[in-house]
Amino acid sequence: MVKTVAAACAVTLLLVACQAPAGGETEPAIVTTAATATAATATAAEQRGSTEARAQPPAVISCTFPDVPAARQLAERMVADGSLIASTAPSTVAFAVYDYATGVTCVRNAAAVFESASIIKVATVAARLWQAEGGGFEMSEEERWLAELAITVSDNDAQQYLWESIGGAPAITDFFSAAGMTATTPSGDDDWGLTQVTAGDQLRLIRHLVEGTLLSRADSDFLLDLMHRVDPEQVWGVNSGAPAGAEVMLKNGWLDDPLPCDEAAEFCDVTWTNNSVGYISSPTASYSMAVLSSGNPSHEDGLALVSAVAAEVAAAVQGR
Repeated sequence: MVKTVAAACAVTLLLVACQAPAGGETEPAIVTTAATATAATATAAEQRGSTEARAQPPAVISCTFPDVPAARQLAERMVADGSLIASTAPSTVAFAVYDYATGVTCVRNAAAVFESASIIKVATVAARLWQAEGGGFEMSEEERWLAELAITVSDNDAQQYLWESIGGAPAITDFFSAAGMTATTPSGDDDWGLTQVTAGDQLRLIRHLVEGTLLSRADSDFLLDLMHRVDPEQVWGVNSGAPAGAEVMLKNGWLDDPLPCDEAAEFCDVTWTNNSVGYISSPTASYSMAVLSSGNPSHEDGLALVSAVAAEVAAAVQGR
């Protein structure tokens, strides 16, 4: 039996052993390490005028895990890997990962909030499936076709139709509540890509799909299959560093954010939000992951950063 407790062991670069409680039951442990290179990130963000980046706390990786050797070793690798907490200036980055073999969950920048861009399309399709299950009806063939377009080629018109079908922001708020995505806030009906999300909530959604804990197994598999068939040109991010031959189910999102500029200026600079969420399945490693980023100088920079972070996380999960 595993019991959840409020108190747990904590470390800063050095793991401190947890003692088993009376009765010999094993309690989940928590490992935490704070990044040291955060001042430069915050300063650069302020210079860019990025409101969301200015609000970010120092980068922190925290891991929760069953207190057994294999899980503890993975948590130690995650918090000891300096590359996972190195400065990402001028960008802000968060990730969350769950390893199915050990039950380890690790999150970097848990409180950081990002614009969703097109990863909101996973939640939109899931919300429509959830509504159908609760209402005792099936998604129409047209809706399933639109879901395919929204996920596999990131079609915005298909997403807009589905967003309106579920009832927009008020309705998807109900879905977020049912999914336990308490840190997620939808934007208005015409700017769903500006929904405020966290890495932890995105990981929670992917885990619901993989584990079949919110939708039926059939509906969860329907959505995961769409994520497995994403246009190859849009496959980047959480697939990086995956074991050879792994099945990859993902959805990515990206958008440009204009920076404040002089009203008289003909052109304003922009930064980019680049996000990637998904599930990697193979005989040697299976994990769900979300990597979110903002303040990237270009789309290409953001794509490279998200993919690099995902590869580092994947390497830690696989013990490389």
